[in-house]
Order: sequence, then structure tokens, then C-alpha cells
Amino acid sequence: MSALYAMSLVGMGGTGGGTVYVGNGKIVGVGAGNLRYSGTYIEQGGRIKGTVNLYAPTGGTLVTGAQIPADSRWSLTLDWPANFSDGKPQTLIVEGRPVHIMMEKIGDI
Repeated sequence: MSALYAMSLVGMGGTGGGTVYVGNGKIVGVGAGNLRYSGTYIEQGGRIKGTVNLYAPTGGTLVTGAQIPADSRWSLTLDWPANFSDGKPQTLIVEGRPVHIMMEKIGDI
């Protein structure tokens, strides 16, 4: 599973994208609009479960439509199938609103 992935995000307020590394229990990436992702996960029962911390150093508008100030930080809980890059959208709740994320493997690392 250790690979670099392209993310496509769809929310109530628009679309976005980014790149994220998932592997060896770590999640690290950056999204359009300078949103930073970092976290950890475990594989359990055919799923990956973990926590992803988001950081918006410059603020802006999320794909949910929410306006966030500079230096915003929050944490999300991740519980996805281990084959999360199978072309099906996965859902995360961000600021109380759903975001659908499609992951495409770019390359193994």
C-alpha cells in the first residue's frame, strides 16, 4: 500500500485536489489551496483506521464551502476499506459536512 496518491475531492461548496503519501502507518500530503495533511493509521480487518490532522496555514475556502481563517487546524477520523483507491469515492466528514474523496495511485514508494 505504500504509495503516492492523487486525490480528487468533491464537497457541497466545490471541488479540489491534492497529493498524499499513504504507507508504513503514515499519511502525509498537501492539497490545492495549501491545505496540509498529516496522520497515522493501522490496517485492521481489511480496513485502514486512523487520524488525519489538517492544517491550513493560509486559510481559505474548503470544498465544503466553509471559510476558514489562517492557521486553522483540526483532526479527522479515517475508517476506509484497505483498497480505498479502487475508483469508488470514500467519505470523510469535515467541519460537519461530507467530503467525497477519490484516490488514484500514482506510484509505489
